[in-house]
Amino acid sequence: MNDPASALIRVERIRRRAYLTAASGSVAAHLFILGEQVRRQQWDSAAAYSLGLLVSAWVLVALTWLRWPTARLSLLIVGVATVSTMSEFAPLLRAPEVQTGSYLSFLIMVALWFGLLPLRIAAPATLLGFLAFAGLAASRPVHDLSLLAYLACTTIVIGMASSFGQQITAFQQDAATFEQAALTDPLTGLPNRRAALDRLRHLHRLVQRGEHAGFTLVMLDLDHFKQVNDTRGHAVGDEVLRALAPALRQVLRADALLARWGGEEFVLVIPGTGAQEAQAVTARLDGLLLTLPTPLPEVTFSAGAVLGHEADSVAGLLDLADRRLYAAKRAGRRQLRWDTFSGTTRAS
Repeated sequence: MNDPASALIRVERIRRRAYLTAASGSVAAHLFILGEQVRRQQWDSAAAYSLGLLVSAWVLVALTWLRWPTARLSLLIVGVATVSTMSEFAPLLRAPEVQTGSYLSFLIMVALWFGLLPLRIAAPATLLGFLAFAGLAASRPVHDLSLLAYLACTTIVIGMASSFGQQITAFQQDAATFEQAALTDPLTGLPNRRAALDRLRHLHRLVQRGEHAGFTLVMLDLDHFKQVNDTRGHAVGDEVLRALAPALRQVLRADALLARWGGEEFVLVIPGTGAQEAQAVTARLDGLLLTLPTPLPEVTFSAGAVLGHEADSVAGLLDLADRRLYAAKRAGRRQLRWDTFSGTTRAS
């Protein structure tokens, strides 16, 4: 089953791996550069590279041990990388020429800007940064205009590639958000009918192929809910529906899916239940009185239950659960039925 929330989780997981890989490589590179500077007794950029090493190591700590989300690190990484790169460029004001390594540092800074900042900030920042860097390089007694032209082209390519990647990521996140909204009941915040059907079809296919231990489907309908709307108003009725899920969750298994089917009807899908487990789980629902937060009224419900193997299709399961639900209604309400006859039977 496609879970919209899992799309966002996958995006975060990919970003996390990319950050960890980049931070690990950055730590190794900074250690190597600092080692070379110590060996050659060159201290001009030691402070900048030391800062870069500390930030790279901190990113590893924040992701690995503190479990920070990647979004929380983006501004920190961009800010420190920019300061570190600018401090690296400061000695160039006295140098006769700009070395190739500084061009690479500028490109890395541009890649970070486009990769981690919104495009409306990254684009003007890159333009201003390039103009400043080009002015610095061209003002040196020894300079290479062809290298500056190559830097301009490379900067444009990095900007285009990074912005394209950002747009794809934003599109995936928006699509996942919209799909999540399409699978959520706006009043109760529960999964809606579409989400419940997706889950049922997925589990039923597994059961049919013999790849799943089974599941239980329960159709619930609040008793005398129309009276609540008529006597207390629809606003109170809506509050009752919203409060139902937290009240039911107290007696449900953590892996049970509770979805709003429509109106005052709800669907409960409990995976991994054979006949005996289903009987034990649903026994807690039979005759249950739900106490909602004051001043909401107490409510009861009628329910019909079926096992996942009792019909050859999801439509057949829903029809059987619905008929058992109405058997519970005819028998006096406030009960859960496993049959459509006069007596209540156990799951079989």
